[in-house]
Amino acid sequence: MSQKEQQAQAQGLCPELEPAEILELRVRAFRLGDFGLIYDSYHPDSFFRHHFPDRSDYIRYAWNHLRRDFRIRSCAVLRQRRLSEEEFQIIFRHVVEVSGDIVESLELARFYATCEGWRYHSSQKLEARDYPGPPEEIDFADFERLTDKVFF
Repeated sequence: MSQKEQQAQAQGLCPELEPAEILELRVRAFRLGDFGLIYDSYHPDSFFRHHFPDRSDYIRYAWNHLRRDFRIRSCAVLRQRRLSEEEFQIIFRHVVEVSGDIVESLELARFYATCEGWRYHSSQKLEARDYPGPPEEIDFADFERLTDKVFF
């Protein structure tokens, strides 16, 4: 863990963190059950924050449901790009266990700048089995070609 990540874990999110560091911090926080940090890493205008406007409600929900049924096995950044001063994108490979089943996905995550630093906004998910090549070869153009562009 980098010094910035240690500081962020100890003090919450710090403005100096890059999006890939925030993604890694979110994975670590999930594994440790630090659902408050996960909540705080979301952009205020995200779909997630609209669904869970109250931080305490999300933490309660996460402890009662996610902690028991959902485990992150691995998360690896495959590609990243800065689109502007305000927007950053990361493609990552995610392997999770959901109620005993292993699910592998490729995701395009969108991060937006705030006065508190980068914050996770949403992701577009593609099941790894639906990508025709090796996951390591996926690129931004592959997500642009998808006809179903659902971000969550």
